[in-house]
Amino acid sequence: MQTSTNEIVLAGCTPTPLANYLKALGVLRILTESDEGDPLVRGRWQGECFILHTRLNEDDLKRFFLEAYAPTPILAPWNGGSGFYPGDNQDGIRPLSDAEARRFQAIRQAIHEAREILDGMRLTDKPDKEAKQRLLTLLRSRADERFLAWMDAAVVLTDGTPGYPPLLGTGGNDGRLDFTNNFMQRLVELFDPQSGEPCGIAAAWLEHSLWATVTPGLEKSAIGQFAPGQAGGANATSGFSSAPRVNAWDFILMLEGALLFAAATTRRLESSQTAGLSYPFTVHANHGGSGVAAMADVQSASRGEIWLPLWQQPASLHEIAALFSEGRATVGRRVAQDGLDFACAIGQLGTDRGIAAFQRYGFMVRNGLAYLATPLDRVHTCRAPSADLIADLNQGQFLDRLRQMARDKNAPASLKRVIAQLENALFALTRPGVGQAGIQRAIIHLG
Repeated sequence: MQTSTNEIVLAGCTPTPLANYLKALGVLRILTESDEGDPLVRGRWQGECFILHTRLNEDDLKRFFLEAYAPTPILAPWNGGSGFYPGDNQDGIRPLSDAEARRFQAIRQAIHEAREILDGMRLTDKPDKEAKQRLLTLLRSRADERFLAWMDAAVVLTDGTPGYPPLLGTGGNDGRLDFTNNFMQRLVELFDPQSGEPCGIAAAWLEHSLWATVTPGLEKSAIGQFAPGQAGGANATSGFSSAPRVNAWDFILMLEGALLFAAATTRRLESSQTAGLSYPFTVHANHGGSGVAAMADVQSASRGEIWLPLWQQPASLHEIAALFSEGRATVGRRVAQDGLDFACAIGQLGTDRGIAAFQRYGFMVRNGLAYLATPLDRVHTCRAPSADLIADLNQGQFLDRLRQMARDKNAPASLKRVIAQLENALFALTRPGVGQAGIQRAIIHLG
């Protein structure tokens, strides 16, 4: 049995922005699942970096991604703009559909299978609601295991309609930006589709992506909600504005990492309600506790929150996958519903899974009508006895009903303001060492 001996510090894989967190998961997943990688590789978070424990050294790691990496089939033929319909950008899907390189075999086969299904359905344009559900059903029944892993992360068939986890927008796109089409375009930027050989700049971009080295010549392309600082626009450079500049490796590895988030449909056996979407560490949005969100963000334009775990002990892909498959927090006997509930769960029980902290993100409209994964807070897992007081407030669902009243569109501004102050005070109670002054502040707002 091989022994992991090297510690490789990936300075380019950080808890924020979201793209860098997902990138760390992508590196770990690809190395584990590839025969030419390291099936015993483990990873952990230390400070603001991801640490690999592996038999490989840095040169081996670089050589693996340049020479052996085989992309996962990440496609979304159910979306307009995905490359499968007339008028879509063909810069990525066209060369990959005819690629001869061995590393592109899986994605080439998935493209052909998807086109056969579209031809059988006589779809020549973005499918409507009914056709989309039928298309998703056919894809799920015929696709291979690697493509199904992407489908599980991007879209789920609930009782009536597809459900879209917030991490990947609305089934792999955000507005007009299709993540999968851009994924294929970034692959073509890095590799020759026929030979599979990396292009001249691929090595320098890989070092920039993994080790945060300085490199010129990043291409103009969009990264979507995953890295707000790279979205371009005003104050994005030393001048007045800048176009979005993205490292192709960043985009590719972050989508590879997103496959660890597999959605599911859940229904309590005693409930007659329709099935709901369950996603790892994801809850409804709450404006409190961060200082960067307002109640309007929650009322009008939010896709929820995601609390991403940070662990300090080396863990294998299988251990991390098990953690994400559990992926929920409980307050008493009920599942956490929003950010305040999640903070209460941490403050009441901490964690027995070796999680040191959670990085909290909110999916909010921040750039025109585009969503951005906005970092809200870093919450460390430790016991906070004052969090028990919040549970007392919710007997008979008093606190829930009070907060719901403030979210009504006809609620007076004075009520919204004081409930916002109360929720911030309650968030403070979930932290250790809040003291009597913090408890008094919550009681005053409650009064």
